[in-house]
This record gives sequence, C-alpha cells and structure tokens, in this order.
Amino acid sequence: MYPKDLKQRANINRWLLWEASVWFQSCYVYCVENVVKPLLKAEPDQKALDDESERWHKCATILNDQLGKTKWLTGDHVTIADFAVAAPMHLHEAQKLPLDKYPNLKRWMTEDMEQLDSWKNRQEAVEKVLLPNKSSNGVSNDIAGQPDVRTTVNYTRAVDGPTELYFYETEKAKDIHEPGDAPVEISVADAWPHASSLTLDKNGFSLHLFDTSHSDWETDTSVRTSFYPEVVSFLKQTTGATRVLVFDHTIRSEKNAAKALTDEKNTSQRSPVMLVHCDYTSESAPLRVRQLLPDEADALLSRRYAFINVWKPINRVVEERPLAMCDVTSCRDEDFFKLYLRYRDRTGENYVMKHAERHKWWYFPKMSPEQVVLLKTFDSAVDGRARFVGHSAFVDPTSPENAPMRESVEIRTICFFE
Repeated sequence: MYPKDLKQRANINRWLLWEASVWFQSCYVYCVENVVKPLLKAEPDQKALDDESERWHKCATILNDQLGKTKWLTGDHVTIADFAVAAPMHLHEAQKLPLDKYPNLKRWMTEDMEQLDSWKNRQEAVEKVLLPNKSSNGVSNDIAGQPDVRTTVNYTRAVDGPTELYFYETEKAKDIHEPGDAPVEISVADAWPHASSLTLDKNGFSLHLFDTSHSDWETDTSVRTSFYPEVVSFLKQTTGATRVLVFDHTIRSEKNAAKALTDEKNTSQRSPVMLVHCDYTSESAPLRVRQLLPDEADALLSRRYAFINVWKPINRVVEERPLAMCDVTSCRDEDFFKLYLRYRDRTGENYVMKHAERHKWWYFPKMSPEQVVLLKTFDSAVDGRARFVGHSAFVDPTSPENAPMRESVEIRTICFFE
C-alpha cells in the first residue's frame, strides 16, 4: 500500500498532494450539491455545478490518461494513492459525475476499486447514511424485483410499399399502410434491480435522478425558458457532451387521447404513443442537424453527436401507460425499418420495428417526477455502442383500476461531443 522504495513513495505522495489540493475540492462540490443538499431537502445550486464543471473535467482527463497507461494509479499494484483519489468520488452515481466520458477512470473505479473487499466493507456503511433510499443505481424507489408483466405492444408489418402517417388532412392519406398493425403479446421485466447496469451506450437507455423546481407544464414558453436550460446542464454532466441543443418537447397525457393526429394546433400536447418506434433514422438525424443548425452543420456532423430524449414523469407517480424500452442488445439492424411522417411542409422519418422473439423489454414501475429515463434515439458513432432504442407506452395490467392518467414530458435534444 505504501512501499519502502523512496522513488515509489515520491510518486504516491505526488498523487496524495494532488488529491488534497485539487481533486477533493472539485468532487466535493458535486457531493454537496447532488448528495448532501437533496438529503437535507434543499435544492442543488446549478450555477455552482456549472462553475465547477471545467475544473472537474480537466482533473478527470488527467486521471483517465494515467489509467490508460497503468492498471492502478502508480503501477501494477494498488496503493494508498488509489484509495485517496477514489474517496472523493465514492458516491459517483449519486454525485452525477460523468464517468462515461472517461472509460479508463470508470474502469478503475467500478471494476477495480469498488471490487476490493476493503472498499466494500466501508462503502456500505457510508451509503446507509448518505443514501438511505438507494436502489441499485442510487435512485430512490421502493419497488424492486416484481414479476414480469404480460402486455401487448404494437409492432409493424414490413410491406413492399412505404409505411407512413399524415399529420394533416389530405386525400393522399387514403389507403396508406399505417404503422402498428402487428400487435404482439410480450413480457416486460422490472428494470429497477438492474438499473445500475443498464446504460445508454450498451442498452440504449438509462435511469437517473433529475429533480427540478419547474412546475408549469401547460405553457410552452415557460417550459422552454425555465426547463430547457436545466436539461442542458443535466445532459452535459451526465453524458459528457460539450454542447447540448434542446429543440423540442411534448407533454403526454391520456387526456389528449381524443386529439386527432391531424390536429395541427398545440402539437406539444399529445397522448402516450402506443407504437414500437425510434424517433430518428440514419438519414433523418443528420438532416435534422442541418435543419436546426445550418451554418454549423458541416463542422458539427464531422464529430460524434447523439439524439437523446429525456423522458420524465410530471405531477405524479406513473401508474398507467408506463414507458417500455426494447434492450438494444436484443435487437438487430434488420428489426428496424422506416416510417415516413408526412407534414404539410416536410417529410420526417422514424424507425418502426418488426417483432422478433429475442427482443428483451424493460420498464421502471411507478417512476416518480424526480426520476428520468434517457433514450438514445440516434448515435453517429458506429463503434458498437447502442444507436437506436425502440420504445413504446403500454397498458400495465398491474395498474390499479382507478389509477390517475399518466402525465409525462419528453424533451428532445442533440448532444455534441468533442
């Protein structure tokens, strides 16, 4: 742990000094704002987190570079330097430290440090105090491990012609092939016990804490001016994106069920989508970037970018029509095909899916408003990480008969990476 060799000791001491003078201070901001304050029923200071972000990322880069060269900080064996540097990030999930951007640092912390018996023995006691309601991923919830539910979701038949939807009244909409014509009974598994291992880049979705003081979900302008900036900060911290564009949102509630698909008024108010789909395709995603950011598109499209939806319950716990996600690890490219969305002024594209027995479905029963699911609806990276996640609302047979209508907000974003 602390070798007698003076040269090795000097190297260890260098890391101890760096941790005490820089790293601890930076991680401590995230611990106070995202762990201690919520424990005391206080709101995190987003400005404090934003102000600290640049220094934390610089420090994380230093560690990531070093751990790309050695298994432990100073070589092939664990030392007190590893424990000292790991200590300020011991609640990294609850602190919302964006480790996904730093694979070597994440490997060292989750696969090496957290697997040491000496670490586990002390960490459990700390979590009991600071995370009294912690589930497997640091998110508070009382439900874990309930049986799979059987339900029906609407897949789509692949036909020779196009599958399409019209969002305005027109004669062209007659005799078209619409999606959702292949309902299939499936099993949906409770994702709570597995939440810490379900990730955006592997499974196409992930669960996070995201509390907000915003409460006006009826006024579009209020959502844009008040809530959008919170989403930008949250996604930068969570994904490691250097820039986030929030460009659209939809409030979903069953009270909008009577609203016609062709109703072109107040399109941000819709009912839950009972269709297995993914919001973008390989062609529509880069096109959307060009539509939204025409002057910067060439430069932005030359680097990695991802469309990520932020799905959040509002007003109450979700008890009916919850959201189910089809695990990307159970899908193949040929499961997806295009759905053409015909608007009055443009044509968009989604993916719909044809059924396969191998598909694995998940959901988080009784999600509450301080929790969010991130959905990867497109990723420009083609290095094996998840790119498209199929998802759908569904009828949960375990919902109480008088369960209140589901209300949720869906925020659409583009995350840009260096």
